Amino acid sequence: MNNTAGVQHKSKEEGKPASLSMAIAEKSALHACYMPFIKDGGVFVPTTEKFTLHDEVILHLRLVEDGKKLLIPGRVVWISPGVGHRGTSPGVGLQFTGEQRLRVKQFIEEILGDLAKQPAANPSY
Repeated sequence: MNNTAGVQHKSKEEGKPASLSMAIAEKSALHACYMPFIKDGGVFVPTTEKFTLHDEVILHLRLVEDGKKLLIPGRVVWISPGVGHRGTSPGVGLQFTGEQRLRVKQFIEEILGDLAKQPAANPSY
């Protein structure tokens, strides 16, 4: 179900935030990975890379449909270690951080429109 165009991982350097890249191909995929219940908003990023709670991450998010590229600082607040009972992928939930966190949340919710107010039918987390 996950219509992400791809996730790239960049390893963590000592003392620096990890870096993840994700391209989302369509609005339904953004809806599936958006986590509106996280304070200040968040997204689920499929990854097999190991993280711990509170790890700092820089997410390079590309929205293919709109041609937008976002650089989003975040913090790991959710860890999915592997395929769950709903067929979920391993990955991490990132809470938006930084000065622009509320603007990022608002921007994503504007893209999603009415979908932002509805739970995803098949969430990726």
